[in-house]
Amino acid sequence: MSLMTSKDPKKSLVLFEFDNYIKFLIKLDQNNKFPKVLLLSGKKGIGKFTLVNHFLAYIFDKNNYDLEEKTINSQSSYYKQYKNNVFSNIVYLSGSLYQNVKVEDIRNLKSTINKSIVSGGKRYIILDDIELFNLNSLNALLKMIEEPSDKDYFILINNKTKLLIDTIYSRSFELKILINETQRKNIIKSLIKQDQLEVSVDFESLYITPGNFLIFNEISQKYKIDISENFLINFEKIINLYKKDKNLHLVNFIYYLCDIHFSSLLKNKLRNLDDIIESKYFVMDKINKLVNANLNQNSVLSSLSSKLSNG
Repeated sequence: MSLMTSKDPKKSLVLFEFDNYIKFLIKLDQNNKFPKVLLLSGKKGIGKFTLVNHFLAYIFDKNNYDLEEKTINSQSSYYKQYKNNVFSNIVYLSGSLYQNVKVEDIRNLKSTINKSIVSGGKRYIILDDIELFNLNSLNALLKMIEEPSDKDYFILINNKTKLLIDTIYSRSFELKILINETQRKNIIKSLIKQDQLEVSVDFESLYITPGNFLIFNEISQKYKIDISENFLINFEKIINLYKKDKNLHLVNFIYYLCDIHFSSLLKNKLRNLDDIIESKYFVMDKINKLVNANLNQNSVLSSLSSKLSNG
């Protein structure tokens, strides 16, 4: 199963909102004040990687970047090279591709950087989902970022799902990426209009980042998951899918459905608040243990059914 959404951030030609952020990064570069290690922090799917892509498109090919409209020219030679991973001035490694980046991956990254030929100018090393790098890999990374070459700049993307070690923070310039509720909805509505998407998930009443909206919407449509259906029925469907290829997007989608279920209980006043909080914690704990501790699926389904029916 391939669950890379059609809106791969690397291929996003338009940057919605984020005017102040991209102009700030460009100004840092123009004033020769761009940090050697930039840490972008914010919720997963908020648009951090897309922001980086547009900043780099401007830096490396400003003649083919419309800053006012925040749009990349898809016909530019830079974009074609970058999209196909043959632009040597940009190196990319993502924790989500490996689920847990190991020290060997950092050694391979260092080898790639040492061997690669940079076609003049600066080189940017993008490390996405940095929170998924294990401790040994982060320590190996520290040795690289402590003494970067004159041409190398590191951009670390942190989704804040786990705590980073202090030594990473202390060696980085952190830029927190935030969007308000109006911006969040505007981005999603712009994506829907741009790609003429059929909407199958609720982004209005529940908080969901633009990136997760695209992924969850794709899951819902591809596997015919009706979010209004019984939570346990959907839970079993998605867990069966997850068992086949261990795609973490499916796990996040289960958490989203869990939010829908308990928000509905609260909205309709079907249970008291304390009971909802306790039950939701119980369900999320079971999901976490099923995924990370390989609990028996039938046993988990039975305990969830008992817990939810008692309410």
